[in-house]
Amino acid sequence: MDLTMMDVTAYFAKAAVSLTNVFQEHILAEHKLTHIHTQSSAFIFPVSGKAWVHSGREKFFITPGRILHIHERETLHIENCGEQDVQFIVAQYQVAIRSDDDLYDDAFVLRVSDTTIYLEDAVRLLDMQALPGAMAALQRRTLFFQLIERCMEGVRDQQLQSTVDVMESIVAYIQQQYREKINVTKIAEKFQIERRRLAYLFEKHTGLSPNAYITAYRISKAKELLERVDLSIAEVAERVGYDDCFYFSRVFKKQTGYAPSTYRRKQIVAWTTM
Repeated sequence: MDLTMMDVTAYFAKAAVSLTNVFQEHILAEHKLTHIHTQSSAFIFPVSGKAWVHSGREKFFITPGRILHIHERETLHIENCGEQDVQFIVAQYQVAIRSDDDLYDDAFVLRVSDTTIYLEDAVRLLDMQALPGAMAALQRRTLFFQLIERCMEGVRDQQLQSTVDVMESIVAYIQQQYREKINVTKIAEKFQIERRRLAYLFEKHTGLSPNAYITAYRISKAKELLERVDLSIAEVAERVGYDDCFYFSRVFKKQTGYAPSTYRRKQIVAWTTM
């Protein structure tokens, strides 16, 4: 299911949730398959190893950092697909009021930036499971919500890092392809990001819109080329992605305050007086 961090956060912020059971599963490396049955919906927190979780017709990959939410009354076939033991903690819960479209009945994976975000709390929750009394039950419930909150923070951090990585890839792409006919629409298509979202994220990352960054980078390269007296203005324009020499001159002057030829003369004067 295609869910956002905010969808999951909003759901648990308003749902009347009660923790029903916490247990741990351990699949030895030589035992490639195990089965568990969920009486209620659950989060599966991977501790170590790699495994495929088969749930009906769906198949999910889990490893530390990939938390699986699974729906109730489901037999899960868990296949160890790595070379080491697979360990995970299962926290089952119920909600008091259900609706047809709530997340309780959905299966999805949450990717977090760092397993330490959830691992300590998940282990503590497991250790507290057998403790008797109302106070222990309250502490388990509080810790379960804290665990969910930290997972949502981890998802957010992962998404932010992924965004940074994509923006850095786009910056590198512009620096490699500035001689070509590139613009924000073509970049959005290449990186499969909606055009307006790309423009928003790119400006937050660099301080410039994509088109402004392309222009600034082209002009910075044009300055370098103008220091070579063997290139005409038209040749410089073409080498930085402008077919129209006159348009290039207007853009250059707007960016630097000088026409290309004036900028070149100033640079020559600077060299001769050094």
